Amino acid sequence: MSTEESQNDYNSLKRKLYIARILFHIPNFIKLSLRLIRDKRVSFYLKLLVYAAILYVISPFDLLPDFLLPFLGFFEDLLILIFCLIGLVKFSPPEVVKEHVQAIDIENKNRFKFFYRA
Repeated sequence: MSTEESQNDYNSLKRKLYIARILFHIPNFIKLSLRLIRDKRVSFYLKLLVYAAILYVISPFDLLPDFLLPFLGFFEDLLILIFCLIGLVKFSPPEVVKEHVQAIDIENKNRFKFFYRA
């Protein structure tokens, strides 16, 4: 096997692991978002942004109609929701986010004790 083939295999594996890591963290990101929405220390306007995104996703009115462009219409709805959730996490008070992240880590360690044994 040449060096170039080995490098291509390594890059391919690295991409797959990156995608797997992102997929692994999606449930934690959703938990964090739900916890921030319920937290009184997070701005009402950030929560309103997320609620507006959820209403937009379930609304029959879209920028890219689902019946004309089925895949792109759904993808556009999903992107708007994801960007609003990222905005919720990014613009929430850092100490609040940190507190919830630590709580989620503790929950995960308690739930998956088998994987966290030292």
